[in-house]
Amino acid sequence: MFNQSELLTEFFLYPLILCSVIALAIIIERFYSLRKSKIFPEEFLIDVEKSLKDGDIEKAKGMCITAKTPIAKIYLSIIENYKNSIDTIKLEVEESGRRAYLDLEKNLEGLSAITTIAPLLGLLGTVVGMIKALSAVSYHNGIANPHLLALGISEALYSTALGLIIAIVSFLFFKYFASKAFNFGAAMEDTASRVISFMNIKDVK
Repeated sequence: MFNQSELLTEFFLYPLILCSVIALAIIIERFYSLRKSKIFPEEFLIDVEKSLKDGDIEKAKGMCITAKTPIAKIYLSIIENYKNSIDTIKLEVEESGRRAYLDLEKNLEGLSAITTIAPLLGLLGTVVGMIKALSAVSYHNGIANPHLLALGISEALYSTALGLIIAIVSFLFFKYFASKAFNFGAAMEDTASRVISFMNIKDVK
């Protein structure tokens, strides 16, 4: 007779737990990072735009260099190129915008990978568990014990269920954070356009 719990624990419980821990860590990190106050810190935006209105380009540039927010990269690209043509500025903003967007999507690839890996691990655990259940089932007078076989198969199927649960939760949060990153990216583009127009109209020197 085999140990039923050995099927789940030995082959796939620990990898699935690891996937769930990593997914949870990414979810918590993204919730913390993808906040409006982190992406568009109000005090930073007010101070930078005030410096630009006052014509203090160096002060605005210094604040953008030290600020740890994606929007600062876009502001910096505008400030560093404000004397160039509007087309050059837009090209630089597009490049800095791509880099900023990468910050918004940080760790989302990991969450996407877990969405794929978790159900595969669960399926693998089920297959291995069923093989072990069939090989370890006891016989009496040449007849298999159906109760023992059913217990082994049901235990093995738990891994598929657990893998699917982890994958579904990870997928839902992946889509949520991807949508949030896209919306913030669009908002950063609008902000960049507004600052470009402002600096172009004011012709800050």
